Amino acid sequence: MEAQRAGRPLRVGAVTLLPVERAVIRSGAGDAGCWLGALKAPVAVVVCDAGGVRALGPDSAALALDALVAETPGLADVLAGI
Repeated sequence: MEAQRAGRPLRVGAVTLLPVERAVIRSGAGDAGCWLGALKAPVAVVVCDAGGVRALGPDSAALALDALVAETPGLADVLAGI
């Protein structure tokens, strides 16, 4: 299972930071037993300030906000509430 989601917004003064993360969960079973593995990795941070709303990747490169919203369930709702 792989899912992308918006994290909890963090407000610092007049700036709101919203992390977007990807979670991957894998499992399997065989004759010797079963296994479960999980990974959580950053996808982006959305910055909301007086300059507007923008998305930055883990390498600080600009990302297309509309594409990020389309790929992240619930992100549009979180942004509407900020």
